[in-house]
Amino acid sequence: MDALLDWGDARHFDHTQDRPCCLCGRPTPMRSHAGESVHKVCAEDWNATHPGEPRRYTRPGPDRPQRDIGTWRFHNDGPITDQRVTVLTPVTLASPPAVVDVDIEPGQRGLFAA
Repeated sequence: MDALLDWGDARHFDHTQDRPCCLCGRPTPMRSHAGESVHKVCAEDWNATHPGEPRRYTRPGPDRPQRDIGTWRFHNDGPITDQRVTVLTPVTLASPPAVVDVDIEPGQRGLFAA
């Protein structure tokens, strides 16, 4: 399964109200394909912890293998996801900007990321 569910379709978002997530109970505007209120992260966790549940798969093509897209309960948007065109951003060969070395407290260098 892909690492992340692709719920970019507006049908996965209820603009009218939040409802309790069916898995954690906290409010969410997100909806599964079946209309269940569920956080995307909760659905991803559920898929990961239920490997024996019935799965959905993409159709294999001549140029792409079959892929696991999640369980029947929570799955990504399937074959539509495979048809997206990847846009690559150009890489610049210029040097990165200089890094300023700042200590938060003496002796604490390297413990914090910017």
